[in-house]
Amino acid sequence: MLYFYTPPAIHDNWLHDCLGAILKDIHANVSAGSPLPDWPGIIPTQYQSRLVTRVGLRRKLSTYAEALSALNGANRDRVLAAFNEENTIRKLLSCSCECESIDKLPNAIRQPVKDLFAYSFSLLSPLGIRDKFYRFIFEGMPYRVCAFCGVEYFDPPGAPREPLDHYLAQARYPFAAANIKNLVPMGHKCNSKYKLSQDILRKKNGDRRKSFYPYAAGAGVKITLSNSVPFNGKDGQMPHWRIEFRRSGEEVETWDEVFKIRERYARDILDQDYKAWLNDFGTWCRVRNVEVKTRASLLTALREFAKYHEQLGLSDRSFLKAAVFRMLVRRCMRGDERLRQLLQDILQ
Repeated sequence: MLYFYTPPAIHDNWLHDCLGAILKDIHANVSAGSPLPDWPGIIPTQYQSRLVTRVGLRRKLSTYAEALSALNGANRDRVLAAFNEENTIRKLLSCSCECESIDKLPNAIRQPVKDLFAYSFSLLSPLGIRDKFYRFIFEGMPYRVCAFCGVEYFDPPGAPREPLDHYLAQARYPFAAANIKNLVPMGHKCNSKYKLSQDILRKKNGDRRKSFYPYAAGAGVKITLSNSVPFNGKDGQMPHWRIEFRRSGEEVETWDEVFKIRERYARDILDQDYKAWLNDFGTWCRVRNVEVKTRASLLTALREFAKYHEQLGLSDRSFLKAAVFRMLVRRCMRGDERLRQLLQDILQ
């Protein structure tokens, strides 16, 4: 990830907390052979006024309890453990714990679980949780762009809602479907064209993998193109892009694999915009009356242009522009005369 979302945004998670308390009571009643309290008695007192009219939730809980009562004690314990484990989001992403996915649980409980938590997720909008959550995140963003790709812009609160991705896929980990720690604002392409329903916890061969926790603190991943080679790309005109990350670790490789970061940057941005960015550099020099007549003055201008875009951060793909021009500085310093001549011609 290029940056992380505001951690306090995930603190008001009352619907998920409420569901956890309800499930705990349902399991206790079923194990004791006791009937469930009359509605809305099964809801913790502090949440009853918010949920008492949600008859769909009442039905889904009743169906869940009925399916649960048909299981033996060991399987009931597995189901409750799955709820608890699937919601240790940060630990799961760091591979410091495990969880059972829904397809490992007894068949009789699978659909009731899916239905209950899909319905609970659908309540986030009418209960105002989703809009409050997104507003908090949007206002805390250093840039109004997707943290996964850095290029898709987010619309402000009040506009049609941006996708909230189930980071742990709802189809496999439904117990986390209404947990906002598992709900992540994501650009449309990242969400609907690349991540889709991929299992963020496991590779395609089933092996576990580490992934970034979107609500962590700290700096994100920086991009470098320093080892790219001008004129070695398609048609002998474009650079051969070597996109590298100034951060190591399995989380980085998972991010790249799931969201196709290197592939998208090279194909969709660098190959498409490189020549335009070179022309932008020429315009920038002319507007500022920058004279570039010597190798030293060319290097100075390239460095200043790169520095200008570095200061813009993730705005308008400036982090990639800065990386391109840092690469050009390096290649010119190594004596690439063809590149130097190309840049001089642009500045004429």
